[in-house]
Amino acid sequence: MIYYKKDSEGIVSLTLDKSGERVNTINPQIAKAFLPVLEHLEADKSLKGVIILSAKRSFLAGGDLDFLHRAEEPAKIFEHTALLGEIYRRFERLKVPVVAAINGAALGSGFELVLACHYRIALDHPRTLLGLPELSLGMIPGGGGIIRLMWMLGLEEAYKFISSSRQIHVKEALQKGIIDEAVERPEELIRNAKRWILSSPCIEKPWDAEDRIAKESNPKHPKTAQRIAKLSTELIAKTRNNYPALLSLLNCMAEGASVDFDAATRINARYFTAMIMSKNCRNQTKAFWYDLNKIKQGMSRPKGFGRFRARKIGVIGAGQMGSGIAYVAAMQGIEVLLRDVSKRLAEQGKNNAREKLSHLEKSGKMTTEQAQEILNRIQTTSDLREMEDCDLVIEAVFENMALKQRIIKEVELEMQQHSFLATNTASLQVSDLAQASIQPENYIGMHFFSPLNRIPLVEIIVGKKTADETVARAFDFVLQLRKTPIIVQDRPAFFVSRVASTYFMEGILLLKEGQGPAAIENAGLQAGMPMGPLAFADNLGFKYIISAEEQAAQQLDGRYQASPAIAVLQEMLAQERYGKARNGGFYNYKEEPVRLWGQLKENFPLAQEQLLPKDLQDRLLFIQCLEAVRCLEEGVIQNSYDANLGSIYGWGFAPFKGGVIQFINDYGLREFVARAEVLAQRFGPRFKPSASLLEMAEQDTNFL
Repeated sequence: MIYYKKDSEGIVSLTLDKSGERVNTINPQIAKAFLPVLEHLEADKSLKGVIILSAKRSFLAGGDLDFLHRAEEPAKIFEHTALLGEIYRRFERLKVPVVAAINGAALGSGFELVLACHYRIALDHPRTLLGLPELSLGMIPGGGGIIRLMWMLGLEEAYKFISSSRQIHVKEALQKGIIDEAVERPEELIRNAKRWILSSPCIEKPWDAEDRIAKESNPKHPKTAQRIAKLSTELIAKTRNNYPALLSLLNCMAEGASVDFDAATRINARYFTAMIMSKNCRNQTKAFWYDLNKIKQGMSRPKGFGRFRARKIGVIGAGQMGSGIAYVAAMQGIEVLLRDVSKRLAEQGKNNAREKLSHLEKSGKMTTEQAQEILNRIQTTSDLREMEDCDLVIEAVFENMALKQRIIKEVELEMQQHSFLATNTASLQVSDLAQASIQPENYIGMHFFSPLNRIPLVEIIVGKKTADETVARAFDFVLQLRKTPIIVQDRPAFFVSRVASTYFMEGILLLKEGQGPAAIENAGLQAGMPMGPLAFADNLGFKYIISAEEQAAQQLDGRYQASPAIAVLQEMLAQERYGKARNGGFYNYKEEPVRLWGQLKENFPLAQEQLLPKDLQDRLLFIQCLEAVRCLEEGVIQNSYDANLGSIYGWGFAPFKGGVIQFINDYGLREFVARAEVLAQRFGPRFKPSASLLEMAEQDTNFL
């Protein structure tokens, strides 16, 4: 892992190179390998300096998540974290300069090692990302990085940076003072590091000065105490205590600012250990590391087909969705031909991309030249014949069966035989659309979500005649867009819309039963959903929901069972309440702040019995999980990791629970089934656990 080399000038290079791995990570065994190296460095009287570098394309990707995720003894976690803190501290206290020569990503524990060095030089390259992403996995940094950044940036700025889990590029890091120098070429890293070492710099860290408490961040200072209290209040209001890692971060900083540096790092290690052992951390790590990596590695992709990489794509329909697809494709270096019925409309779609790029320019995330280069990749047309050299054509017009089928017939005549055609649809059956195709095996559904540049999910919808090779190519293309593909079968509402609808429909049903609207909304938010179920319905619009239900009724024939919640929506429409787009649904949107419609209780009187918050939350969450299990049983979706990421990215299912299926694992199969049976007895058979769930509970097994 660590290769030692000393040159004639007395400068030692330590090269990190974890054997047999694509990236460098740190686990207890590797951490211990640093100890004899440090002992040797500390004893070397002729040592002039140390350069830490990497033989990989990245610098140091962080801790070994397998070790952390599987650990069952808090003492072992604390021991490992304390050892890391000691290693970083010993580098920091060497009597000679230590330089980090950062050739690629330095994240998590790797970034903490960088912060412990006396000087930091980074290669200015897109892959050189710096940051502490631990909060995104429900944990906090553990090796003293919190305390060092607090000293460097101040408490509030450090809190914002760490809590965001942002991974920043070199120029921003240089601007913030997180690194000291940026270079354009790899060979400059070592050369400039040696030059700095030989300049005999002062290497004392500010926290090792005589007065070793961070005065500017001291919580005993009235202004700092007031700001910490405000941050804490804002945090609890925003997260509803569902994300304890954020509060642990703030507490760690507040406590660490009151003591000397070494005591602060011990506090840091204790908070880190507590978070690693928490359920939230296990759930988030499973979703955003293990489940996500299974998707990225192609576990659900059909096997036996070479990797597809699009060179040029066509997009038909330059509206919000079509222009959004064109934009994200161009951002990834793909040439795009954007087509609409007129050149003017196509240019309007290109202008949407231009506005997004302009925003990135103004925020300093992109140069004018880079933005123009991306925009130049989007060409516009009104002529379908120009689609002939596209590797893939995506149709993104209105949800109208006749219109989409007409486009299929027209565009297939112009496409090459090896290319394939996709429809962006949220509700129409792909197999029905494919009846208009002369090559249905090359036809597939791709359900993008709005806002497209922010939501990373794409549902790949497999029609009855869609070939496996087409599925594999669509999967590869979505990954090429740096989005997350989940594969679903062509069933009514697919997966995301089908399961998400149970959330807002249950909320509307609770309103019909006479539960307080504010209590319903608060229950959804407290359960970890991004918005209450009534607000969710407002966002979609009541006519859209009713139309989707009518479509499901047609597709399911006699198997469809209308929800009593539809009657509530029809009553709202009768009173000219349509949803957010028309400024009035369950909420009033004409006023600030937005409030629940004052006449809701008149139209839906309160019942004498008001349910406990736990009953409300369980109804809203359990109904989603049970529907997701039905989707697994029916083969709508193939595995739990697609379901988990689909639920989190698709409609915001509580990330700290790890997704709809991991929620059941976290709850406990037997306990979940028992609670579902109680809900079924009290509120209706829709909560009754399926035979497969009962069998799993009997066998005491979990979803993988």
